Amino acid sequence: MAKSRAAMRTVAILELIANKTKGITLSQISNKLEIPINSVKDIIQSLLEVEMIEMIDERSKIYGIGVKAYYIGNAFIRNKTIIDKGKATIEALGSTLNKTVFLGKEVNEMITYIYKYEPKNLLIATCPIGSTTNLHCTSLGKCFLAHDDELFKRLATKTLVRKTPYTITDYQQLSQEIEKVRKNGYAVDNREQAEHLLCIGAPVFDYTNKMVAALSVSGLYQENIDIQGEARLVMEKASEISIKLGYTGSM
Repeated sequence: MAKSRAAMRTVAILELIANKTKGITLSQISNKLEIPINSVKDIIQSLLEVEMIEMIDERSKIYGIGVKAYYIGNAFIRNKTIIDKGKATIEALGSTLNKTVFLGKEVNEMITYIYKYEPKNLLIATCPIGSTTNLHCTSLGKCFLAHDDELFKRLATKTLVRKTPYTITDYQQLSQEIEKVRKNGYAVDNREQAEHLLCIGAPVFDYTNKMVAALSVSGLYQENIDIQGEARLVMEKASEISIKLGYTGSM
């Protein structure tokens, strides 16, 4: 309960500071939120250390919102824009193929699922929004690796975790796989993340002509799956979302 109260107080203090364009003092925060001054001091010190807030006037001890808070807020806006622009296209793709569709981003060398569409008659459990997974064994991750050489180099310093018997754990083999992604324009996770699933992904670009997300379809593995046919559809829908985000390059 104490931890929960501390978290609630931290959020309340952040919201109050964010709404004060000219800043606010410790005593003002304490009086406004009815929190003991010593508790406010502890929270303020922690927020200063992680750059969520900053002291904008040292003489008067006035605090304002920090650069890290702006960064987090902007990340939310960027993700929300991608979701808003892509939602209809994502749902249309999922409805057409009767499969789960994911939209994912690379965060700290992992894939984070930021949106998904699931058919009503879905028979298998899928990853929840906000969950993370590895780059090397997912179609979403392979798309990012194909469009970011520095990301691939950083991955080369780490152990490739084996998720299934089909997971690529050799860097030379992974390099060849990523080259195929560049050539084909799409990536395939052939039972590499989960032994019963096959996923096909394609990159999404924005107005800066940089990759900002990846789109994928996920379904039960079957030997007769038309991978190329589904890949064309995934690339087409990824292109639609890219255009909505202002992308002007060639796919």
